[in-house]
Amino acid sequence: MPTLLHLNGPSGVGKSTLARAYAARHPGTLVCDIDELRSWVSGWEDDFVGTGEAVRASALALLTAYLGTGRDVVLPQLIVTPAQAERFEAAAAAAGASYVAVVLDVAPDELLSRLHGRPRTAVNDVVARIIEERGGDDLVLEGRQQLLDLATERGWDVVDTTERHGALATLSDLVTVCR
Repeated sequence: MPTLLHLNGPSGVGKSTLARAYAARHPGTLVCDIDELRSWVSGWEDDFVGTGEAVRASALALLTAYLGTGRDVVLPQLIVTPAQAERFEAAAAAAGASYVAVVLDVAPDELLSRLHGRPRTAVNDVVARIIEERGGDDLVLEGRQQLLDLATERGWDVVDTTERHGALATLSDLVTVCR
């Protein structure tokens, strides 16, 4: 049975990095990075949220089709509302796949250090600007707590990303248990 592995977590926690590393260890796995897809749309920098919603709908179709081939998808995507998470869970079910959602976490000081130390890319620069406009580090830490609360509410596992190899092993174990 194919699996949709949804890596949720605050900006800077390592969602995209872990998604790529996970896929590298599991050949044939599609990394469906919505933030990267968003950057393929002209004008996305000025309408990050609106473009994200449009691209999210496209990503749902893409990952549903790919799961339908019997292969896995890893989705590094920050989702803070249950309704949004349910869209991805429904897409997995529609494809006959399992849905494994985890919240990636790290200590607050490490999270902020990672966030501020991320490499400069077009996507990271826009995300950094939006975070600053909306409350900076306080926003990130509040969002982290919201995600931890959501994980408890939804019964999702929380995976500590302090040590990457350990986090990858835990993700592999969670997917294996779900199969």
